[in-house]
Amino acid sequence: MKANRILFLAVLAPCIAGLFAACSSNSEKLSSPDGSIEVSWQAEDGDILYAVRLNGEPLVEASPLGLKAEAGQVLEVYEVSRSAGDESWEAVWGPQRIYRDAYREIRLRVGGASDTDSPQTIVLRAYDDGVAFRYELPEGRALNEAAYQHEASSIRYVSKNPIAWHPLSSTLVSDAIEVASWEPEKEDQARVTANTRYTFKPKVIKTPLTLKLADDAYLSLHEAGVNHAVSDGVQLEGNSITYRSDFAKVAGRLTPWRTLTIGERPGELIESTLIVNLNEPSRLEDSSWIKPGKSLWDWRNHGAHADDGFEYGLTTESYLRYVDFAAENNLQYVMVDAEWYGPEHDFESDPKTFIPEVDIQKICSYAKSKGVALWLYVNSKAFARYDLDETLSQYQEWGVAGVKMGFLGGAGSSNPIELSNEVVRKCAEYQIQYVLHEPYKPSGYQRTYPNILAYEYVNSMLDGPSRPSATPSRLINQLFVHALAGPVDRSCGMFDLDTFISREKCHRQIPSTVASQVAQCLLFPSGLLTLPDHPDAYRRKADLFEFIARMPMTWDETKVLDAEIGKHITLARRSGEQWFVASLADEAGREGTVALDFLEEGVSYDVTLYEDAPGASYEYYGPGTKKEATEQGLEMKPHETKRELYQVRRLTAKRGDVLPIVIAPGGGHSMWIRPAS
Repeated sequence: MKANRILFLAVLAPCIAGLFAACSSNSEKLSSPDGSIEVSWQAEDGDILYAVRLNGEPLVEASPLGLKAEAGQVLEVYEVSRSAGDESWEAVWGPQRIYRDAYREIRLRVGGASDTDSPQTIVLRAYDDGVAFRYELPEGRALNEAAYQHEASSIRYVSKNPIAWHPLSSTLVSDAIEVASWEPEKEDQARVTANTRYTFKPKVIKTPLTLKLADDAYLSLHEAGVNHAVSDGVQLEGNSITYRSDFAKVAGRLTPWRTLTIGERPGELIESTLIVNLNEPSRLEDSSWIKPGKSLWDWRNHGAHADDGFEYGLTTESYLRYVDFAAENNLQYVMVDAEWYGPEHDFESDPKTFIPEVDIQKICSYAKSKGVALWLYVNSKAFARYDLDETLSQYQEWGVAGVKMGFLGGAGSSNPIELSNEVVRKCAEYQIQYVLHEPYKPSGYQRTYPNILAYEYVNSMLDGPSRPSATPSRLINQLFVHALAGPVDRSCGMFDLDTFISREKCHRQIPSTVASQVAQCLLFPSGLLTLPDHPDAYRRKADLFEFIARMPMTWDETKVLDAEIGKHITLARRSGEQWFVASLADEAGREGTVALDFLEEGVSYDVTLYEDAPGASYEYYGPGTKKEATEQGLEMKPHETKRELYQVRRLTAKRGDVLPIVIAPGGGHSMWIRPAS
């Protein structure tokens, strides 16, 4: 990454009054660079408080900050300094190419009765798209000390009728919840097993947590720079959100950034650069080997049949077929998932070897001859059991492009995030890319190590035999909750929606049209698109697959054109002179328009539309999962639905045109726009 422009100004406030005397000034204000967001702090009755305004209106009222030994400990301010930063940097890959990292900052050196009692520096930053704060400890101190075991941080937001969307699990996001009716789960409340309209509300909420505070005020709470922290969450009570941190096993001296992404419209939460900007710049001197891309993925195809009768499975021939299709259709990779080196949960399975049925060396060599590369799935137990350098060196020798690491908590590490980051750093040494397939939250670390291409935080679309699928409205909600955290691996793009359920590792129905499956490939941010269907399923709908084949995996800019959380979204991404646009709608479907105001003036464009056909619908009949079918004494069989009804149309357009779009219930819509031939 290159720094194109940087300005840094630090001014020490004149209120320093000696080592053990509190600062005489007890309040100050801080505005974001464009003035839209204002942060103020004050010291009052032994507490350090902050507040936030958006366009002059209160968004967060006086809320406490600080790390303490216990809740009642008094904190005082001993020193105040101010600074500002303004830097432009170029991303290796992502939703946009150039990032502006502009902020204003206040640093408060605080402590207890003396500033050697729970000493810390509270860092507050104001950006144009949000607010962030974190705690820094002096050299020689660590977060696992008793002096820092109570985090006072909270957000007391201002709203007459707040609406929330929160993670129900690593798979699901809630429907819109009126916070006034919030009642956390009871101790004996059973977890749900069906994707019905239930009111499950966890005591501790994983972030991101997204709130609508007013028609022109949206807020998303998350963390940035989570390099060593164990599980964090927040607790909601009334209009107050408190952090539930656990630093007991953390030897570091920096907390993650607590982030408040702020927008006047929901789309601004997706467009925000706050989280990635709060991470350190790239530590890689050479990143030319990092290549975001699209991959065929074998896991959901075991038992699927090609048109010539061939059955896909864990075999060398299957992967050679994947490679052929990838080479023919502008797909950069093929993903080999679990069991290729033996039972993945067995500590004796050596990831430097391969089973006779899957000749990794032969597949890698064949892929290289076709301009394609392999990704390999590795269980974290294998990385823990066998020498990491020897394993990655072997992959480098084979020509492996990346590893997908799974079951992170199963390796016995007391801090899985630190284990994951160790593997990321080692992968970078061997020029190997990385995907984490566990429900650990992305937090912008891909800026520091851009060989991280995705996390499974939204949960792979078909993962887990008993997990329900996201309804069309909750699918949209995921984009405004889970997907705000960073690049995610949704594994969308299933084309054979009527018969895929008969396959060995496909456990549940998908409430989606095939046009929605295409749109999701653009909408969910990721550096690696893992396509779950087999080559013949894509060949049968080659005109629809064209959108995926043509779609880049890194972008110059991203715009949310229109969105209402849980209802609909239309998003556009640009690469060079081409635009790719995708839309989703909830169970009601949608008739809308897309204004082409983002196109260049005076240029004629060819536009291809990939749409739901008339009569298309996300609906299917029968149980949602094979587990439910078994419990009900039923057999889940393939059956004809209207999920695969689609059409492809072509037209010409120019800047200022308004294109009507029709989206089926639970459907989608996509456009490929490029200068006319």
